[in-house]
Amino acid sequence: MEHILHNVSNYFMASLCVSLIVMGILISWWAVILMSNLTHSALKLAVLTSFTYFGLLGYFLNSVVIAADRYLKISRPLQYLRLATPRRCIVLIGASWCLSLALGLAVFLSALLNFDPNSQESFASFLQGEGFRIPMVVMSDLTIFPSMIALTFLIAALVRIARQQRRKIRDEMLMLKHLQDRAQRTKQEGNDENAPQPRPNHSTNKTTVYFIVHFSAFVVAWLPNSVAINIAVFNTDLTSAVLNPLMTVGSIIAMFDTFCGTLFLAYAQPEHRQAARSNLKRMKRLICDH
Repeated sequence: MEHILHNVSNYFMASLCVSLIVMGILISWWAVILMSNLTHSALKLAVLTSFTYFGLLGYFLNSVVIAADRYLKISRPLQYLRLATPRRCIVLIGASWCLSLALGLAVFLSALLNFDPNSQESFASFLQGEGFRIPMVVMSDLTIFPSMIALTFLIAALVRIARQQRRKIRDEMLMLKHLQDRAQRTKQEGNDENAPQPRPNHSTNKTTVYFIVHFSAFVVAWLPNSVAINIAVFNTDLTSAVLNPLMTVGSIIAMFDTFCGTLFLAYAQPEHRQAARSNLKRMKRLICDH
């Protein structure tokens, strides 16, 4: 409804928010079912695992796309205007979700091939099932870890650009001060010393810093959880009493950063704050009219 948000970057942001909704629904469903009983049918665990993997991978891929979009926008602005078209945006979003769906189905089929759908399994025994843990970890490490590696390189590139922008702002400030000093020495500007002076725009640099903070926290929060999954799958000595708290703590940290971090990323952008103010005004008018 907000025309100010009709651009490629915000289409990617909308896709990220959809992945959050999907992931929130699936993980809540998984948590309720896992806490309802100690053992469950292998088919139920296979469905939950594949759906959760689908939501997680969708979020990771959308995060990489947003980080790459931000990097391209500030590093090559002229090329960005030519490359970032709505059609390419839709294709990229569709490809991210299709890949997530395909790998989620691969996890489901791998589970069905290695378990009797009617057998009763605990969560720990399901993840550590012979013939299922290796494909699960391989697919996880070939998707989630590369996503975090890509984000790390994009963070480093954004940090480099942010430093360059900071140096440029500092140089502009020094040049501006030099020009002001020269202007004050002339008779023409002698009576205009107190006039307001132009200042460089810092909003782009601030937004870049917000992106760096968000994606750095994202990698820090998710890396221990990914390592915990690998430990849980390969260490067959772990029982549910050890595995469940380990996975719970890691998941709480990762989920807290995912949902709160995405809210921070959205609100940190000026056009989103402007849209939020417009929506609040509409709501106030609607309430007053009624």
